[in-house]
Amino acid sequence: MVMESKRVEVLGMGLQATDYAGAVKLLQELAQRGTPGMVAACNTHLVALARHRADFGSVLGKFDLLLPDGMPLIWSMRKKGEDLRDRVYGPYFMLEALKSLPRPWKHFFFGGSESCLRELTAAVRQAQPELEIVGTLSPPYRAWTERDEEDFAKTIAMSGADFIWVALGGDRQERWIDKNLKRHSKGIFLAVGDAFELLAGRRAFAPRWMQKAGLTWLYRLWQEPRRLFPRYFKYNSLFLYYTLLDRVLGVTPKPSDGPLPGKTRIAFLGCRGVPARYSGFETLVEELGSRLAERGHAVTVYNRAHLYPDRPREVRGMKVAYLPSLRTKSTETITHTLLAVIHASVRKFDVVYLCGVGNSVLAGILKLAGSRVIVNVDGDDFRRQKWHPFARAWLKWSEAWATKLSDVVIADNQTVVERYRRDYGFEATYLSYGTPEKPKEVGKGALELFGLKAGEYVLYVGRLTPENLVDLLVRAYGKVKGDWPCVVVGPAGYEVEYGIKLQRLAGPRVKLVGPVYGKGYEELSANCGIFVLPGVVEATRLVLLDQMGFGSAIVYQDCAATREVIGEAGLAFGGSNPEKDLAEKLSGLIGNSGERERLRKAARQRAEKIYSWERVTDRYEEILRELSTQRGDRD
Repeated sequence: MVMESKRVEVLGMGLQATDYAGAVKLLQELAQRGTPGMVAACNTHLVALARHRADFGSVLGKFDLLLPDGMPLIWSMRKKGEDLRDRVYGPYFMLEALKSLPRPWKHFFFGGSESCLRELTAAVRQAQPELEIVGTLSPPYRAWTERDEEDFAKTIAMSGADFIWVALGGDRQERWIDKNLKRHSKGIFLAVGDAFELLAGRRAFAPRWMQKAGLTWLYRLWQEPRRLFPRYFKYNSLFLYYTLLDRVLGVTPKPSDGPLPGKTRIAFLGCRGVPARYSGFETLVEELGSRLAERGHAVTVYNRAHLYPDRPREVRGMKVAYLPSLRTKSTETITHTLLAVIHASVRKFDVVYLCGVGNSVLAGILKLAGSRVIVNVDGDDFRRQKWHPFARAWLKWSEAWATKLSDVVIADNQTVVERYRRDYGFEATYLSYGTPEKPKEVGKGALELFGLKAGEYVLYVGRLTPENLVDLLVRAYGKVKGDWPCVVVGPAGYEVEYGIKLQRLAGPRVKLVGPVYGKGYEELSANCGIFVLPGVVEATRLVLLDQMGFGSAIVYQDCAATREVIGEAGLAFGGSNPEKDLAEKLSGLIGNSGERERLRKAARQRAEKIYSWERVTDRYEEILRELSTQRGDRD
């Protein structure tokens, strides 16, 4: 038995998984609401057009019922597990509905010539003598004025019709219904294409065997080759193209999930994906993207498929697409981003947000596709020790491409802004990150798991890479006296040898616990006595902002970017012997609870005052509005 209320997506459109009887029942239930509604017999042409043209996709996505009027649509739905034997062909559906909805239901026919409407009325009354047709209207064959539209609405309203059957052809009828529905206080408007001509007997139906084989289009092409060949060639090809594209590259867009008026369709590329673990870009994308989605923007994030085996289709209001990558340290990011760029170019987003300067060379493809491009350059990425010399050269070279190919370059600290101004004569936009509001109460389950006491352990969170200098922390902690353990949280990823090195260095008080996410991460952060940031990278570390939000007592290795973020709310170490200085700072702070409390309070206050995700999102919305204005001027 068909589940009459279920929708199944085909190229992003939610089609009703139903048969003729189920469709009529759904139509009757829709009419019983007493409010205006929209129904379309949606064929392959319309689905392909909705996918290809976002404006029409937005129109069709508003319809209450989309009936699968095409065998290729039925085949696609069968692939998704639906046991559907036949399409809901518009003309047959109209006839079935008229036969099933006699008096007291009232019907109105809009479209076609006056002679066609007379013949249609006679034919359907013969099929259902109790049918109540309260009006017909043959609109003029010219462009309709506002006065025309008002007269149409008045005529339909005065008839008291429950069902208004509309046959204007192509996608014109769906656009007309959507545009004019606001003029009506009741009535279900149904777009039924060439149903009037067929039911009136003016044109023959395709043989049933051709209908079953999905060849109605071929029969129609035989009837009107010169008029229909361009349309069928284009939209049948597009349907095949998008179907193959989605099967290879992943999730389709849903036009019904488009942005609100005045908002933006934006895609985030170049990160690992959402939900975030603890890489900075993933946190940025989740926190910023979810807030943009809350404000009415249509947000899509491209995830690396192998990192998310459960593959949620939506995260905090953001749509998620999954793509593969070549899983090596040097190729994973660029190959995944390249596939995402190709996919996003087809989707034609208003704005694409590229994470990482190394991806900036791909911005040109997106610009050719008509998208505006934002590149977040993530500090001095070319200086990081984890990269091969060739990769560092690529990253440095990519900075120049970012200034040439992107519309906006985002830098997360003033040090990078000044360097771009000096090296490239380019004005990057300074925009730091935020820290989300922290839970007022957290548990201690993770502490029990790892044998920890609240407020009596040192914490590090981040990837275990040479540039993060976790080995510096481990060596220094060997010189710190006392019982406090040092908890190192994070994955080694591709740095397997470095992970082994840390295991060899770690003494009995150093706990290498691996990655910890979600609630466990919150519990470890909120309850730590001291948080240490040993690495020196000229970029804003999101984990630093996160720990400030938790109110951690923070010890960091001195550098301009970190100093800019933390101000006086942290304790710096460094000098000619940073290992010795770190050991001394940790020893002193472990023995001084008053100083720890002062640092905790200062960090929390600074995070609340300066690093608010809501303020960050406000600034990004300003940038999106500016880009939208530029796009409008260009178009």
